[in-house]
Amino acid sequence: MRDWFPELAQREIQRQAEFACVEVFDELSSTSDYALANMAAYDDRMPALFVARQQTKGRGRGTRSWFAGDGALTFSALLAKADTPIPPQDWPRSSLMAGVAMCQTLEQYVDAEMLKVKWPNDVYLAGRKVCGILVEKRELAEPVMCLGVGVNVNNSLEHAPHDVQQKAIALTDVTHQEHFLPEILLEFLIRYRALSRDCASSLEPLLPFWREHCLLTGRQIETVQGGQQVAGECHGIDASGALLVQTSAGQRQIVSGEIVRW
Repeated sequence: MRDWFPELAQREIQRQAEFACVEVFDELSSTSDYALANMAAYDDRMPALFVARQQTKGRGRGTRSWFAGDGALTFSALLAKADTPIPPQDWPRSSLMAGVAMCQTLEQYVDAEMLKVKWPNDVYLAGRKVCGILVEKRELAEPVMCLGVGVNVNNSLEHAPHDVQQKAIALTDVTHQEHFLPEILLEFLIRYRALSRDCASSLEPLLPFWREHCLLTGRQIETVQGGQQVAGECHGIDASGALLVQTSAGQRQIVSGEIVRW
């Protein structure tokens, strides 16, 4: 008997979120690493979902790591071209949709004003990071997308080192309750699927929500893209998902890169 993720919940997620299979593990080094290493085994069982109670070597963007202890919700989804209405060339947009879907999901538990999205897809709660998202693409005969998500839910950070507390937070630190992880996962997957349909050709339907929840709008930021630095005031995003930065030389569209100051 798996108390934290009952088989009934597993079957309901498979049915309601329309996954061919849902695999649940007590521990993995990384759900995304596992998914990508075993793509061939799930070739005829996509979309496939992988959930881990503990993740010991989770990955973020670049070389960053994401350690998730007991009580966090960590999962990855393998999606083939037929499993999403978004064309493969636009799969990077999925990270923005996933960030908004998680923000909308967590709004069911806390005041919406406490939640923000930081371009392209980090979710912040009460000014600290609560969720990280990584979208990866594998160019095979048929391309495959891996959507990896880690969200701090029941893994309270109240007793974490001070520097960690300044940067990260868990849902339970705000609600002072323990939450049922499968419920949050299902809510996210349903919302992500709906956003994927609505935003298949453009992120225009996403913009009203983004404007209300953008963490960076109005801030002086600095980005690095291919060794080039761009600094200026953030003006949100456009319908392609590009970050808009008003510089001294005019407005710039940042389509990829890292925000190093904000």
